[in-house]
Amino acid sequence: MKILAIHFHSHDTSVVLIENGTVLYAAGNERFSRKKMDRSIPIQALRDCLKYTHTAPGEIDKVVFVGDSLPRAFLNRFKELSVVPIITRGEYFIWWKKLHYILREIIIATGIPTFFYRDFIPRIVLKKELHGYKGTYSCVHHHLAHSYSTYYTSLWEECLVMAIEGSGLNETMSIFKVTNGKWVKLMESRLPNSAGRFYELATQLLGFNLYRHAGKVTGLAAYGNPEKAYHKIKELISVEGENLNLNIRTFFKWHIGYFLTHQLPLELSTYSKEDIAAAFQRRLEECVLEIVKKVAQETGIRRLAIAGGVAANVKLNQKLHELKEIDEIHIHQAMGDDGLALGAALHTAFLHGFKPGKLNTLYLGPDFSDQEIHKALKKYNVQYTKEKNIEKKVAQLVADGKVVARFNGRMEYGPRALGNRSILYQTTDKTVNDWLNKRLKRTEFMPFAPVTLEEYAKKCYKNVKGAEYPARFMTLTFACTDYMKKVSPAVVHVDGTARPQIIRKEDNTNYYKIVEEYFKITKIPSLVNTSFNMHEEPIVCTPDDALRAFLSGELDYLAIGEYLVSRKP
Repeated sequence: MKILAIHFHSHDTSVVLIENGTVLYAAGNERFSRKKMDRSIPIQALRDCLKYTHTAPGEIDKVVFVGDSLPRAFLNRFKELSVVPIITRGEYFIWWKKLHYILREIIIATGIPTFFYRDFIPRIVLKKELHGYKGTYSCVHHHLAHSYSTYYTSLWEECLVMAIEGSGLNETMSIFKVTNGKWVKLMESRLPNSAGRFYELATQLLGFNLYRHAGKVTGLAAYGNPEKAYHKIKELISVEGENLNLNIRTFFKWHIGYFLTHQLPLELSTYSKEDIAAAFQRRLEECVLEIVKKVAQETGIRRLAIAGGVAANVKLNQKLHELKEIDEIHIHQAMGDDGLALGAALHTAFLHGFKPGKLNTLYLGPDFSDQEIHKALKKYNVQYTKEKNIEKKVAQLVADGKVVARFNGRMEYGPRALGNRSILYQTTDKTVNDWLNKRLKRTEFMPFAPVTLEEYAKKCYKNVKGAEYPARFMTLTFACTDYMKKVSPAVVHVDGTARPQIIRKEDNTNYYKIVEEYFKITKIPSLVNTSFNMHEEPIVCTPDDALRAFLSGELDYLAIGEYLVSRKP
C-alpha cells in the first residue's frame, strides 16, 4: 500500500511516500525552492518524489494531508489567532499602539486570511497536481502528527510520547502514555501557554530571526551566567500542576515592545545577551523537566520519545536524557514541522495494518547520476579529477588541514547534514569555528559538530547509554571526556559538551570509510561535520547547489560523487 503524506499548512513544508510501512522518500520543499524553512506549497518536493520513485498519482492508494478537515481547520485557525485577544478582552489590540498594526492584528485574529492561504488554497493546488489519483483524502492533526512521528520511529511498544512546540494550532505541549498503539493523554498545554513561544521571545529579544535562530540562543547561553537575569525571566513562564502557564501581559509587552522599537525591555536592559540567553535556557529546562519528571514518576514508564520544534534544543534533550526517571530517550530526527508528513504517513499505515519500521537510514531524498554530476562540473568550468578511492583521498586532504565539502548519494531527511551533504575538517583546530564560519558567511555560537566512529563513542562521550540511537543523528549533546577535549577541541563547546553524529559502518559505508581512514592517519576518531550550505540557505540538494556553494564559500575541495574538485589557483 502506497501512502503519500503532504505537509503544507505551516513552515518547513514537506512530502513523504511510504509503501507498506517502509519509507521510500522524504524531503522538505526548502531544499528545492532554496528558501529556508519554506512555507510554500511543496509542489517541487512532490514532483521530485513522484519522479524519483517512479510513481504515478494513480498508483497511490492513500493521500493524507497534515492538518484538519476544512470546517475544523477554519475553527482551529480562529482559535489559534484569536485566543489572546479573547483572553485579554481586546486589550491586546491596544498594546500595538499604532493604528495600522491594530487593524492588521484584528484582521489576523479572524483567522480568515491564514485559513485561505495556508489551508484552503493549498488543497486545491495539490489535488490538481495529483490529477489521476482516484482515492480519498484524509487528514492528521498537526500536533498529533508530531507525536506519531516520534512514537512510530522509536519502535517501542510502551513509552511516554511528548510533543512540544510553539503551537500545533492550539496545543503547545502534550504527553501521552502509549502502549501497543493505544494512546492515553496524560497532560496538555494549549495557547497561549507555550514553551516554544517562550523561547522564540528569547530569539527575538536577542536580535535573531524569530523562527530560524533558536539554535543560536542555545549556543550563546553557554557563555552566560543564568543567575543574573533569572529572576526576571522566571516570571515569564511557570508550571502549575503538570501544565505550562505563560505570563501573557509581560510576554506581549516584551514581544510587541521589541517589534516596535527594536530595543530590549527595560527590565532586561542592564544584562548582557549571554546572560539573557542563559536565563531563558535554564528556565526552559526547569519547566519541561519538572513536567516530564512528574509524569514519569506517576506512570513508572522510563522511556521517552519526543518531537516538535522545542525538541530541536539539544541541551534540553541532554537534560531529559540525564533525568534519573528516564532510562532511554528517542528524538525524532526531523523534530520540527518538516517531520509532520512522516508522522501522518506512519500513523495512516498503522491504521491500515502495517507496522512501521525503524528509520535505520535518513538518506531518503534525491540522488544524482554520474552523468548529471559531470554535466554540472562542465557547466561551472571547474578543475576536477576522477578518483578511484575518493574516500581515502578525502581523509588525507582533511588530515593535511584542507576543508573538504562532500556531496554523495541520497540527500538527508531532516535538518541535520549527516555526511552526504556535509563539510568536513579536522577537529584539532580550535579557531575553525571563527574562520570557517566567516568563509561560509555564518554567525554561530555553537561549535561545529563532530562525526565519531561508533567504536570510540564511549571513549569520547559520557552517558551515551540509553541514547545510542538518537546519537546517530545529532539530536542531543553529551558531556565530553577529557580525551575528547584534548584531541578534538574544535568540536567541544565552552560548557564541555558536543553534539555528535556517532556513525556505524552500516549507516553509510563510504562516509564511515572517510572517518576510518582519517583515524588510521591521525589516531583521532572524529571529524568536524557541518552542513554544506551558505548562510541563510538550506542544505544543498543538487550538483548545481553544491558547486555554487563550494565556489561561494571558498572551500579547498569538493568531493562530488567520484569526482574531486579543487579551487583554481
